[in-house]
Amino acid sequence: MIGLDTNVLIGLLVSSSSSHGEIKKDFDSLDDEFCTTPTNIGEVLRILTHPKVFSAPLKVDKAVSTLSDFFDSHSVRILDEDPDWWKSLIDIEKQIPGLKENEIFDTRIAICLRQHNVKRIFTRDSDFQKFPFLRVVRFLNRK
Repeated sequence: MIGLDTNVLIGLLVSSSSSHGEIKKDFDSLDDEFCTTPTNIGEVLRILTHPKVFSAPLKVDKAVSTLSDFFDSHSVRILDEDPDWWKSLIDIEKQIPGLKENEIFDTRIAICLRQHNVKRIFTRDSDFQKFPFLRVVRFLNRK
């Protein structure tokens, strides 16, 4: 199973995105089951409905149905999140000293993936490389 990060989901859902073609090509080449986390879902919905990101942002109902349709058509599994995920930050911070600010959201995603034994994440965000238990997969068709 491979986790889908927010930036990959946006790239797949927004055909006008400059990275849409590359991400779609790489996504289509993956022969694996897909999953994502509740944090990613919240981030995707935030971006799709944000007027500072898109000149014509989606209304919530359209954003939800767009994401739902994508998940259904690609059998994307939404992972359950441990309600005490935040307590794991102490152990992660021992591996990644100085963990702070926006890194907490990536760490929350990483913790959820680790909880479900997901070892790979498809992302354009190199920050995930700092998690020793995750392997970053991006643009697999590039040499």
